[in-house]
Amino acid sequence: MSEIRGVGDPVPSVEQLEQFAGSSLCEVGRVYKRRSDGDLQYDGPRPGSGWVGHGYFWRWLWVLRYQDLIRVRLWKRRWKHPTKGTCHSRPPDEMGRISGCSLVYGLALFGWLSGRCGLRVHEPVLFSLKKAPSARTLFRWLHRALPRALETQQACRLAVIERCEPRPFESLFPGGLSPPAGLLRRHFGDPPAVASLWRALAIVLCAAVKLRFPAALLLAEARCKEADVKTQVH
Repeated sequence: MSEIRGVGDPVPSVEQLEQFAGSSLCEVGRVYKRRSDGDLQYDGPRPGSGWVGHGYFWRWLWVLRYQDLIRVRLWKRRWKHPTKGTCHSRPPDEMGRISGCSLVYGLALFGWLSGRCGLRVHEPVLFSLKKAPSARTLFRWLHRALPRALETQQACRLAVIERCEPRPFESLFPGGLSPPAGLLRRHFGDPPAVASLWRALAIVLCAAVKLRFPAALLLAEARCKEADVKTQVH
């Protein structure tokens, strides 16, 4: 997929995505610690008064490191409160039971939604994403994302607005960002939600290129805003 285009505004080429969306937050941010064995560690902020550190637990996570898709072990801090039980710190690019970080998740969905081919034969936006996720996993990711697609779009827009100030947000997309021709004619059960999800991902990836800023950081900032956006919408 050499280039994908929306109406009036080009969506980044593969070369641009490799430069600005080729590495996950663990490579471009200062969010994680690197353990001596190479594993990632996320401590996170203390949840509040009375909470004390209660060890760590780990999970596997797919991330991108210089366009290469790798599986890393991520250790997350657990916290304990004498009356409220336990909780843990979640990194801003980790999405619960999703097996990939937010950048892998976003690029994989964007590649499928932007292409003209079906799920099993589409070409990922980065070659390394041929390794994972599987078609079945990607289908599950899409349907998990659709119910909150509008909130995701608004959170991505807010994250980009903050990064591009004082430059007007609209100056980044003078031709608009309409979904690719044919996307909404596919057999999706909720075309408006699919359009919102595609636009959310396009906003981040286009802005990353135009602002010369890592897409992984924009996605992490957008995820931090989703809770507030959800409250405003509902």
